[in-house]
Amino acid sequence: MRTQLIRKLGVPLLAGSMVLSFSASATEGLYSVEALLDADVYDADGQEIGEVEDILLSDDMSIHSLIIETGSLLGLGGREVVAERGTFTVRVELEDDNEAFDDIDYEVHMEATQDAVKALPEYNEGWWNQTKESLSQAWENTKDTSQSAWESTKEATSSAWHNVREGVDNMGDKAKEATNNN
Repeated sequence: MRTQLIRKLGVPLLAGSMVLSFSASATEGLYSVEALLDADVYDADGQEIGEVEDILLSDDMSIHSLIIETGSLLGLGGREVVAERGTFTVRVELEDDNEAFDDIDYEVHMEATQDAVKALPEYNEGWWNQTKESLSQAWENTKDTSQSAWESTKEATSSAWHNVREGVDNMGDKAKEATNNN
C-alpha cells in the first residue's frame, strides 16, 4: 500500500525540502521516494547503522523526517528512530555516469555518531501523537500571530493614511493662506 500511495502521489523528493549533497554529474533535480526507501544509512563516522524504513511528509508535502530502522539483524530486533530534516544528507550513488534512472541508489548520511543516533526518538504512536499536536499548535500560533500582525498592520496603515490626509489638508490650507496674503 505504501508503494502504491507513493506511486499515485508521484511524490519526488523536493530538492528544497531537505539538505541534499550530490556530485555535480549526478544532480538531476528530481529524486524518487521509492528509491530512497530501504536506502542504507550511515553515521557521521561512515559506519552503516540501518536503512530508511519510511518517509514522513508535512502538510506542504516537504520531507519532515526519515524513519530509520537501526540495529536489526535480517529484519528482526531493530529499532525505528526518527531523523528530522536537516540532520542528514542524501547522496546519489552511481557506478558510472550512464546508468538508467532506475539504477540509481541513494545513501543517507547522518550528522550524528552512532551513540547520538541511539538517542534519537523512537518512532511510535506516542511520538506521532506528540509531533502531530506540536505541529498543530505551531500552526495555531502562526495563525494567531499572523492575524494579530494583520490587525496591527491594518491599524497602522489606517493611522498613517489619516495622518497623510491631514498633512495634505494642512499644506493646502497653508498654501491658500500664503496665496491670499500675497
